[in-house]
Amino acid sequence: MLTRWFDWGGPDWAQSFAELEALRREMNRLFGDGATFERAGRASPTSFPRIGLFDAKESLVLRAEIPGVTESDLEITVDSGTLTVRGTRRVEVPKGYAVHRQERPETTFARSFSLPCKVDADKTRAELKNGVLTLSLPKAPEVKPRQITVKAT
Repeated sequence: MLTRWFDWGGPDWAQSFAELEALRREMNRLFGDGATFERAGRASPTSFPRIGLFDAKESLVLRAEIPGVTESDLEITVDSGTLTVRGTRRVEVPKGYAVHRQERPETTFARSFSLPCKVDADKTRAELKNGVLTLSLPKAPEVKPRQITVKAT
């Protein structure tokens, strides 16, 4: 008769591992299992802002969800192939109001990304609309694909 691998230690042994597994799941939920998410090409559950970085042939496009952040509270830099988005989300309570619940707290954030190719930082455009930051990072001329014509002789 086959037994499960954890049955040999008795019920106390199996219960200990079940509790450890529950603790591991809870820690991952609270702090994010960054390694798993990074391998999958996604941010951890605690990353702010959420971003998407896309290749649009002539440029790279980054979209970041930053509700409550104004353009004056953003700083965007490109340096040595690394894009950094820094900012502050401020929460202002109207005068005379009392806070009973606040699920979107003030926060300062910084996210940095290694760009997959060289970009022309001088031609980068940034637009903030409806809480979504869109960056257009034109690729440097030397990394853009070129069509090579073939001449028959």
